Amino acid sequence: MSMITCEKLMGAENAAKVVIPSMDPFDYTSTQQGLAIGIVIGFTALAFVILCIRVAGRVSSHQFALDDALVCIAMVLSILETAASYMYIRTNFIGIRWQDIPPHDPVPGLVWNYAIEILYNPILALVKTSILLFLQRLFGHRPGVRRFIVWLNIANIGMMIGVFFGVILQCIPISKTWEPTLEGTCIDRRVLFTVMSSFNIFTDILMLALPMRIFISLKIPKRTKIALMFVFLLGFLTTITSMIRLALLVQGLFMLKTSLNPDANIGFVISAIETNLALITASAPALRPLLRTWFPKMFRVERDGITGNTERRVLGTIATRMTRLKSQTQLQSPTQRQSEEAAMPFNGIIKKTDIVVLRDKGVDNSRPSTAPQGLGSQQQTEKWI
Repeated sequence: MSMITCEKLMGAENAAKVVIPSMDPFDYTSTQQGLAIGIVIGFTALAFVILCIRVAGRVSSHQFALDDALVCIAMVLSILETAASYMYIRTNFIGIRWQDIPPHDPVPGLVWNYAIEILYNPILALVKTSILLFLQRLFGHRPGVRRFIVWLNIANIGMMIGVFFGVILQCIPISKTWEPTLEGTCIDRRVLFTVMSSFNIFTDILMLALPMRIFISLKIPKRTKIALMFVFLLGFLTTITSMIRLALLVQGLFMLKTSLNPDANIGFVISAIETNLALITASAPALRPLLRTWFPKMFRVERDGITGNTERRVLGTIATRMTRLKSQTQLQSPTQRQSEEAAMPFNGIIKKTDIVVLRDKGVDNSRPSTAPQGLGSQQQTEKWI
């Protein structure tokens, strides 16, 4: 068995050598550890599949935009976080009872934990920016909503940059992060991670409240409104996971009493669940048009008419309707019409031309438009749904 020699600082003159046996962490496993690895890899794989479906739908419809690119970047970071989480679970003996953990060098586990801390916050921040850009594309024509989205996005990006450098430079020198015995200083990491998690929950709540407030004011059928609110409320699953993670984080950082069994505790996987749930729920609204195309009977959208009967929703604009009208009615060219009028004998009676006006069912074109100011948001939403 190979040996690793670590010097523990006992003073400037005397330094005691502590000999720690070098154990291969891959030789130790348990059912709990296998479950932890399965959860981390399983949620990442599910998020990857859903993201691929989203990207395929966006590319096929020529609608791939910046919000989709940001989610793709977050997915790459999530895959890297999954690899680091796997190594941390192995090297830190997560899921193994403390009585069965052999003496080992803790440095590799702390290094992988440091990598996870760096990757965690940018994933959530990029996903939130993607969602905010999506909401701005839907409802950005409203000045108040646009300002709210812009300021919330600025706060989100600013927090991402600040936390990123705060995590990297949490200890000076940086190597003190995984070598606590080195000389140097560290910030109060308990405050850093608690504030970071609290801010994530706060922004989650604001982002959930915004579309709900807008959907309530839209004049669309109740069934459609409930479906849209359900799709966006899927993000609440991520918020619940964030709250659970914050509770576990506070208990661990501040050494509070907990009812959790310390033996083979796999609460660490909550971070991977949170980040991948964010990716999944962020892709849910983008999947609705694609699912409506694949399963029209299940995801069809209906619109209530003035008479109360369910009518087919008209998606075309006035120009589109005129194009359809022209395609149904054959119009004669001016030259052809003049030749016919020249051949017609004049009998002293003025010629009359009948004009037939076709109207959409349930729409009164004779009255001036009195659409409310929020109609643009409704039309934009209808194009999305």
